Amino acid sequence: MNNTFKEIQSITIIGKGNVAWQYNNAIVNLGINVNCISSRGEIKEEELKSDLIIIAVLDKAIEEVAGKLRIKDSILVHTSGTVDIEVLNKIADNYGIFYPLQTITKGIQINFSDVPLCIDANNEKALASLIHLAKRLTDKVYEINTSQRKELHLAAVFANNFTNHLLGISKQILERENIPFDIIFPLINQTIEKAKRNNPFDVQTGPAKRQEMAIMESHKSRLDDDEREIYEILSRKIIKKQDSLKDNK
Repeated sequence: MNNTFKEIQSITIIGKGNVAWQYNNAIVNLGINVNCISSRGEIKEEELKSDLIIIAVLDKAIEEVAGKLRIKDSILVHTSGTVDIEVLNKIADNYGIFYPLQTITKGIQINFSDVPLCIDANNEKALASLIHLAKRLTDKVYEINTSQRKELHLAAVFANNFTNHLLGISKQILERENIPFDIIFPLINQTIEKAKRNNPFDVQTGPAKRQEMAIMESHKSRLDDDEREIYEILSRKIIKKQDSLKDNK
């Protein structure tokens, strides 16, 4: 990588949502001058006189917001896990990706030192500047190309978004019998720890893995229609996967 780069000393963040809020808080703590502006309406040229401009808006709005900009010497990045880097190629000479791999909720501060930052850029000098900034925020810095980033985002949807929905269903089931949600926290923690240390498929447990059909029917009888649909789909997939693992041994 080219060691000649410009250190980023001023940043404009476009957006007022979850990611913008987190980046603003983390970057301000580095002593860097940060200017946060709304993505709505006209964006004035004087608001873009920063070393780095971060578009931190919803994925579907990135191209529209980028189209409002006239960038000269600044590096322009977006923070999406799914939008192609080349959406910025007609807007700036130096552009890239500054994607945080973390579940982010506005108002809940995250520790950026624990967050993997995925970096990409269209040239070596911009890449070096972005990596230098990223390493001031976290030790977990990864150079990830567009194809890798999209697969990473897909994996994250399974690991985070779908898992969170299933935890929500677990909470609903417990609440029906006035059982506190925290009773299953040790189970949740152990499940994650096992998955981190092993191939998750190899440490699968439960009635679907054992194909205990009577227990599964009893479970389904106590679920509402939406819960039952998810239960049936996941149980079928677990059975199919475990059978394939047996066949390959």
